[in-house]
Amino acid sequence: MKALVLIFFLLFDLYALEDRKALMDSISQHAIRIGTGANTTYTFVDPMCPKSKTFIQLILERKELQKNTSYYIFLYRLPKFESDKHIQYIYQSPDPLEALQELMVYEDFDELEKFSPTPQTLQKINTVAKVAKHMKIKRRPYLLIFAEGSNYCRVSEGTAPCLEENDFK
Repeated sequence: MKALVLIFFLLFDLYALEDRKALMDSISQHAIRIGTGANTTYTFVDPMCPKSKTFIQLILERKELQKNTSYYIFLYRLPKFESDKHIQYIYQSPDPLEALQELMVYEDFDELEKFSPTPQTLQKINTVAKVAKHMKIKRRPYLLIFAEGSNYCRVSEGTAPCLEENDFK
């Protein structure tokens, strides 16, 4: 009987890892949060990506967006940009939101020259990257939008991965 219960919990945990909301919740402690709204948007950005910069600037400027939605920002490098130092600096900063704004909005890169990441920062970056790779995220900004009370999400690219598992035939 104990073996059946153990197998059930293991299978349940494997299913939960495939659930996009569960994946996002597993890394939400590494997110930079902007806004206090009831809707939730998980966003992957690259600090050197022009479209990511425009998106961040938009949500920082428009306070009504922040009242309606809580944005969880994750930093994930695009291969064509050399943004590793930028990501490390933001995540390791005492105030990641301020560092994000400093680099992405004001493009103030002065502090990057003398910066050196800690092993904890690198582990945080690897944890976020592992989830992003698992979800096959290719573009930035990449958005997973969960409306208040909904179990389903909308995404900024292609078919919603959270709906693929619940194919409505």
